[in-house]
Parts: sequence; C-alpha cells; structure tokens
Amino acid sequence: MPRRGLHSMQTRASRKAVASLQTPELYLKLTSLEIERSRRANELEYLMERLSNLQNRIRTIVEEQDELQGRIDVQQRTLPPTIPSSNTVNQSVGLTY
Repeated sequence: MPRRGLHSMQTRASRKAVASLQTPELYLKLTSLEIERSRRANELEYLMERLSNLQNRIRTIVEEQDELQGRIDVQQRTLPPTIPSSNTVNQSVGLTY
C-alpha cells in the first residue's frame, strides 16, 4: 500500500483543479498513464521470464539430485560393506609428531 503523505491529500482546491483540466492537460495525463502502463507491462514481462528461468533451474537441480542419489544407491548396492580390520585402525592416542 502506498504511503500517504502531504502530497497525496485531496483538498477542495486540488479536486477543483483536476475537474477543470483542459483538453491538452487531459491528453498529457492520458499519455503519462499510458507510459506508466507500458513500463509496468514490461516490468511484469521481465518478472515472468525471470520466474520461468528460476522454475527451470529448480527443476534441473532436482533432476541432478535424483541422478546423483541414484548413482549413490547403485554404488552402495554393488560394494560389499567394509569392516575395518584391527591392523588398519589407528591405535595412537593424542597427537603424534
């Protein structure tokens, strides 16, 4: 919601001034509104394109994650579980230099 301030207050004089606009001023106001509408439409188009790009990237990330998880599952099924033997376990305590 836009902030309301002194510039947005409607007074009797300002309402009367808007009501008494002449044709050139009306065309000027109409043109400025058209320019703003065009700007907002371009903004919306850019945001929709960006949103589409983000959705595509998220979809790609999920596909890559699924592929990697599948590869991990295949590797875990094919490799026998490894149990460390007693001679490979480090028996030292503390720091050694």
